[in-house]
Amino acid sequence: MKLCIHFVFLFFIFINLHANQKNKEDFDITKKIIFQQLEAFKINDAPKAYSFAAPFIKIRFEDPESFMSMVKDNYEPISNAKDFYFLKSKIYNADIYHQLQIISQSNQSYLATYSLVFIEDEWKISGCVLSLMTQQSI
Repeated sequence: MKLCIHFVFLFFIFINLHANQKNKEDFDITKKIIFQQLEAFKINDAPKAYSFAAPFIKIRFEDPESFMSMVKDNYEPISNAKDFYFLKSKIYNADIYHQLQIISQSNQSYLATYSLVFIEDEWKISGCVLSLMTQQSI
């Protein structure tokens, strides 16, 4: 009986370690996707920035130019970020959320919360909520 309990205990440790490693890999992949999209915004590469969007975003914005226009009009600190830093990452209902501090060209700090979904064997950005932080960046 003790052997069985030890086996079950070791099995759950192994599963947990494997899940943590998988989460870390997914966090690294999704951080890279956000980084690449932010870099695409910076150089006005609309097709590349659009390529990271989830299919339901692409339904709403049918082409890269309309997507880029929406981002510039509504998410200027993101479309023209001076700098950014990843703060927290979390998995919730199989989606990944990353919080970033975005520094605008005017040195205002914003909190950006990105959501990513796993669709058709790849991670895609499904949304971003942007809010002004109360402290100004240095």
